Amino acid sequence: MINILLVDDHELVRTGINRILSEVRGIKVVGEAQTGEEAVQFCRKNNPDIVLMDMNMPGIGGMEATKKIVRYCPDTKVIFLTIHTENPIPSKVMQIGAAGYLTKSAAPDEMIKAIRLVHSGQRYIAPE
Repeated sequence: MINILLVDDHELVRTGINRILSEVRGIKVVGEAQTGEEAVQFCRKNNPDIVLMDMNMPGIGGMEATKKIVRYCPDTKVIFLTIHTENPIPSKVMQIGAAGYLTKSAAPDEMIKAIRLVHSGQRYIAPE
């Protein structure tokens, strides 16, 4: 089972992703957070396998939260899920320790593929 934490400040986005992933065998959403601070706290207590992380949120945001998660929870992998597609954003998030980068325009199948690849130890960057 791949345990997922959803991190996005928009409830509608979290609910939609949660519904998509609830239909996928072998993947379980174990928590949700709406700020970077909540994400870091959750990871330190629960050590999920994968964090689907939004970039722009109130508080420390996705970049700083990812740095902390990578430092405190080295077994947890972060996949950015964001609207930003322009360079150097994808390379920046990979440099700070993220294992994947998806845009919110990705199809559900692409998100599931990215989760499985990152969980298996690979990195994933969206084609666009």
